[in-house]
Amino acid sequence: MNESFSEHEVLNCFQTQLLPLSKNLTEMLNEHFSHQTERRGCGFTQATRVIADFINLAADETDFKDFKVFSDYDTKRLRTILSTAKSYGLDLKTWRDLDQNHEVQLFLSKALKNDVFYNALNAEVKFQSQLRSIAQYVKHEESKLICDFLEDIILRKYDSPLIELKSLVEKPKVGSCPMAENFFLKIAHRKFLRHGLINIFVNDKNEPILIEKVKMGDDHSCINLVPVIMNGIRIPEGSLFSVQYNEANIQKIANKTYKGFVIPLSEVEGFWFLRLTTLAVSPQNRQRAFTSHFKQQIDNGLFSPGTTQLAQLKTVALEQI
Repeated sequence: MNESFSEHEVLNCFQTQLLPLSKNLTEMLNEHFSHQTERRGCGFTQATRVIADFINLAADETDFKDFKVFSDYDTKRLRTILSTAKSYGLDLKTWRDLDQNHEVQLFLSKALKNDVFYNALNAEVKFQSQLRSIAQYVKHEESKLICDFLEDIILRKYDSPLIELKSLVEKPKVGSCPMAENFFLKIAHRKFLRHGLINIFVNDKNEPILIEKVKMGDDHSCINLVPVIMNGIRIPEGSLFSVQYNEANIQKIANKTYKGFVIPLSEVEGFWFLRLTTLAVSPQNRQRAFTSHFKQQIDNGLFSPGTTQLAQLKTVALEQI
């Protein structure tokens, strides 16, 4: 191994605070060369594509597949808890959020401390409580984004005040290559293709939530301009989605300055989370976060990938309403 190699901050954090992450995520976050390709971009980007698989599917409250983010999470303890909880007077419909379950807290405060069930339940409560605060143990902006994703995959945030996006049942045929930011960067600097147009998806307060590019590369790809939530998982602003709606029959109002339309979110059939874009991270941290992906954008002459801010896209969107 290269002497200058340094393990990714997120991996160190999970190793010391909880459990090692899966082999797949470990290789990606450590920027294994196999992920630093023209098609994948970099390991960090690829890791967010893997995380997308968890975000796009509705959570099963009794299934344990979400624990695949870890290298070796033994679910036997949780299975035992769910199967024997009733005999201890607990009505547990899910293994999630045990650390915030009032019944569980009350039980643990009164139960015998050397009981097998008590020990198993107490261990899971501690694990979930530690996971809920995992982001405080990392320093870098991009590491916090990954930690928040991993926390929410296990501990879904169904009561979040964030705008909720409906998820599609099937993945649309929209790419997520490392150059997908190309046209969004141009839009931020008002460098439109002559035939291109933009659609702005708004909430019920007529506030811009996402911006979509059309007739510029892949149609129906969009970036969220504010944090959103999908299937209980928080998604930071600057993320790439595919969107699906009935173009012929939707309610829409023409944009004020550019070709395209303002469309209510309620008209949309659903979204599919693809990955984080480089715009999800502050300009000063993009090179560190996205490594070879960011270098590709520079080498391919994308429009100011190192200085463009998401706020510029927000301004363009606001001007259309």
